[in-house]
Amino acid sequence: MPIRFDLRSLGLALALQTGGLAAADNPACLSDEFDNPATLADWTRIEQAESWPNDPLETWNIDGATPGSMTMIPHTVSWFRDYRGPLAFKPVTGDFAITALVRATGRDGVSVPSSQFSLAGLMLRTPRNITPATWTPGGENYVFLSTGYGFASPSRFQYEVKTTIDGDSQLVLSDAPGPESVIQVVRIGPHIICLRQPLGGAWVVHARYRRDDMPATLQAGLFAYTDWQKVSIFDPFVHNTSTLHPPLGVADPNPFVPFNPDLRAEFRYARFAAPIVPAALVGADLSNPAAVSDAQLLAFLGASLDTVGTCNNCPADLNGDGLVDDADFVLFADAYNILDCTDAAMPPGCAADLNGDAFVDDSDFVIFAGAYNELLCP
Repeated sequence: MPIRFDLRSLGLALALQTGGLAAADNPACLSDEFDNPATLADWTRIEQAESWPNDPLETWNIDGATPGSMTMIPHTVSWFRDYRGPLAFKPVTGDFAITALVRATGRDGVSVPSSQFSLAGLMLRTPRNITPATWTPGGENYVFLSTGYGFASPSRFQYEVKTTIDGDSQLVLSDAPGPESVIQVVRIGPHIICLRQPLGGAWVVHARYRRDDMPATLQAGLFAYTDWQKVSIFDPFVHNTSTLHPPLGVADPNPFVPFNPDLRAEFRYARFAAPIVPAALVGADLSNPAAVSDAQLLAFLGASLDTVGTCNNCPADLNGDGLVDDADFVLFADAYNILDCTDAAMPPGCAADLNGDAFVDDSDFVIFAGAYNELLCP
């Protein structure tokens, strides 16, 4: 039951004591439905961020090669140990989820890729303050879930989940029912939770990791890679600094191994959201299935985070005048006294439910108080 106190008698006293508390940025503002080519500029490529001289993507566009999608067609490239592949990302701080509908096939757009470890998906990565001149091995830290083809006989669509700590990659392959799945990766404190939903199927908790090493701000984004058999004959630093596509600008250690990049990755959307952990699970060991079941996770992850959120960086401005002031406090107090968003007396939309848990209670007041203290909307 939500904790309650007499908000009207408390008045604004608590708000005036909460200096330093501010409303959190809304992750939904980072979302992209990939229906506008101009939003490509909103994504940062890892080569750009770290000044790498190569371009591992033959094709990268939005609403171009595939209408309503971001399309990646990679050259020969990989993400494994010290091998660094392409990543289009946005920096995100705190707890968040990123969800995307991913289709990964051979370049023909239909078949299982013909090249080993040809997959695409979502990644959370620790930023590296490096350039090629300062790069050292053993520096990669990330978690990802991808779909495509890894290694199997006969070849078939698969998922690959991978966690990499200081360049040490541990991966698991499993069968996928087809080329398309909704993929979701969630960060809650030190816990990284990977989920998937095959088209027409149910949400599944695919893997969980505890990553205490990861900082508050991560790179969250989309990636693709292909042709491990050719990648693996190159030194990682050569791979990371070179576009591996004939004619090469570097020596080929084994010309008898042919280039065979065979992946077409299509991302139908990338949706960011803030997960709301139920009160009973706050502080729980979410990465431990013995402590928190899959069913408990799916009650607030998966489908509930795969939505087109509203981008509002000033949700406490309840009357929309660009300020969070006494007029908003009156509206908030009225909603607070009603409590339940499903109550018929609650104003439509339950705008005062600032944390999205279907109640207007003390947790919402803490958010409101921080915004009130700032007064001006960002």
